Amino acid sequence: MGEFLGEMPYYAIFVTVVTGFFMAVLNPLGLDLIQVAIIIIVFVVTFLSALWIGTVIAAVLRTKLGKTARGRDIGRALAMVIALPMVALVYAIMYGGLLEAGTGGILQNILSLMPSSWGAEVVVGFASNPGNIGAVGFETFTRFGGLVAFFVAVLWLGTRAANRAYSLEPETFTASKAKPDGFFYKTVKNLGGGGSFGTLLVSIFKDYSRRLENLSGVIYIIGILVLMNMFIVPNVSTGTDDPPVAWVMNQFMLPILAVMVAGRVTTQGKETLFIFKKSPSGVVRLVKTRLVQSWLMVVPIATAITVITTILDPQNTFFSLLTTTGLVILFVAANVAFVLGLFLLNPVFSVKSVKMWINVMIVQFVSIGLFAVSIIVLTWSGSEPFGSILYVQLLQTVLSWLAGIVFLYLGKRKLSRIE
Repeated sequence: MGEFLGEMPYYAIFVTVVTGFFMAVLNPLGLDLIQVAIIIIVFVVTFLSALWIGTVIAAVLRTKLGKTARGRDIGRALAMVIALPMVALVYAIMYGGLLEAGTGGILQNILSLMPSSWGAEVVVGFASNPGNIGAVGFETFTRFGGLVAFFVAVLWLGTRAANRAYSLEPETFTASKAKPDGFFYKTVKNLGGGGSFGTLLVSIFKDYSRRLENLSGVIYIIGILVLMNMFIVPNVSTGTDDPPVAWVMNQFMLPILAVMVAGRVTTQGKETLFIFKKSPSGVVRLVKTRLVQSWLMVVPIATAITVITTILDPQNTFFSLLTTTGLVILFVAANVAFVLGLFLLNPVFSVKSVKMWINVMIVQFVSIGLFAVSIIVLTWSGSEPFGSILYVQLLQTVLSWLAGIVFLYLGKRKLSRIE
């Protein structure tokens, strides 16, 4: 509470400066000084209320979940997955007609109960009656007063909630107990050929899949793809010679799915890499194991998404289902190899590192670039490639494999020389 109150003047100054740009737009309306002052206070109070609520929620969750390693893992996973409901709401508003008549009226009534809506109504009232605050005096008093009262209330409630969450009780430590491998991990071991390599593959697979932070990234990408196919695809019409919208989305989202899995090869730090580097043929075994582990995770997910989206399109035939699915499997496998090589060539030792986002952008640029190159090559003679999207997929897959092999080789060499 004390830290927040100490920083509050700086936040207020920042919001006031930002509000100045908004006031420059409203200046031609002729608002008087009192109206301008109230609008600035509305912006400041709304921002501080949202910031305080977020601070308290983060502190409580950090206190409750930070007592154990599992709790901290859950907290990091929630940071990714919690964005999906908001994305779903945005898609529903933009493409699902959520604000239209009927359901939209209900949603607008719900949103009108939010304190931020009270502040927005004050601004709208002033814009409708510039220089005449008396015309909306009662509405301004109730809404502006309610907003200030809400801020005071959340400060008090947040302080009490934070005080209850923090305690000086000693933490307890629990010991983990390993269970025998079930059918799933035995299958993974058999897919790895059994023996020492199969055991190593199961170990790395367990290490990845038991971290909720890792799985949350995969769940997030799957959720985004599902939402896109629910809201965007049905509302976008394409011609007979244009590529399917669902296919185009998969082309740009599936490489990110590969990043969420194969890109974790270096995020546990240099120590793990040095363990493999110092062992006989350790570098080759690490690259091979990570490649197979990423294939076992990414390829089935991509296959399921492709099969479902292809079946939902009534224009597709059984032959197109087989060819599209087969090429997507090859395309995703090539992307996994490319991502793995890229993250070995430009290693990321922390998920918060700037290099992580640089690598993500490189993956997207390369994916878009290979797609564009495929179209340019196939249109070199002046014909349209979309009449046979199969050729675009095929050429793009071949180019993706070339890029994947090159980057995987360069990444392996970089790992062998890392110090």
